[in-house]
Amino acid sequence: MGREVFSVVIGNVRHENGVTLVEITGRFDAVSAPEIKSDLHSLIEGGSTRLVVNLEKMDFIDSAGLGVLVSCLRRTAAEGGDLRLAEVPPFCRSIFELTRLTRVFEVTESVEQAVSAVAQADES
Repeated sequence: MGREVFSVVIGNVRHENGVTLVEITGRFDAVSAPEIKSDLHSLIEGGSTRLVVNLEKMDFIDSAGLGVLVSCLRRTAAEGGDLRLAEVPPFCRSIFELTRLTRVFEVTESVEQAVSAVAQADES
């Protein structure tokens, strides 16, 4: 009997009020990080510099996944944009807290809060 392997998927990319919403599903680890980084950087290079990343359906994240998110945050900031994380599962949120990345990322309880925060930040 083989071991079941779950990969991470970027899905449900949509635009709302000038904000690009991206859903990440599955394991965000060293195996999946390069592809996710490429996909997210392509979105940013394509002009989607105001991002909300919904992590509600993410099963796992390691340092490679965290590194991708930090890289995307830097890229959006360099373009005058913003990146917010929404609906981070409790077990993943503890990783963000332990690594003190909650001081780096704006983390909201809902996608709606994140979209509103990005829209308000753009108005200032």
